[in-house]
Amino acid sequence: MKNEIDKGRNAAVGVTSVQEHGPASVSDIESAPSVRFSMFARAITQAGKGIGLDVPGFRSPPHDGHLDRTVRRHSSGSIVAVRVKDRPFAAVIADLVEGVIVCNRLTQREAGEVRNVLWDAAIQGDHKSGPKPSRRSTALIHRSGPADSTAAA
Repeated sequence: MKNEIDKGRNAAVGVTSVQEHGPASVSDIESAPSVRFSMFARAITQAGKGIGLDVPGFRSPPHDGHLDRTVRRHSSGSIVAVRVKDRPFAAVIADLVEGVIVCNRLTQREAGEVRNVLWDAAIQGDHKSGPKPSRRSTALIHRSGPADSTAAA
């Protein structure tokens, strides 16, 4: 009886038994907006540090829910907050990149060069997080024992 009630409750909220009890795949996790946000923020942070920029901290969402991006400057560094929900993810990445540029107060020429580097890092980071080959190389090692008369190489 309880199982039937649970099934009815789950059907009402759109949860199937596979979602409720089945294993979550890595691709499901990587496609979650908050996980994607952190992956891109990490890639942009590494690229920014690699070219000598002061990279801000990233967070989501901004304190003011009506804004897409906010920048806060502190004596210890800057924080860029970006809204992820209900936005194209390319816009989120653009806000991360522009946040780095704003926090570093770059000139127009510097900003153009930095944009290229940061976007390239974001694109490369996205390709690295893509599907991994399911097949790996295998090495066969045979150790000869005292009873073995032949050895494999």
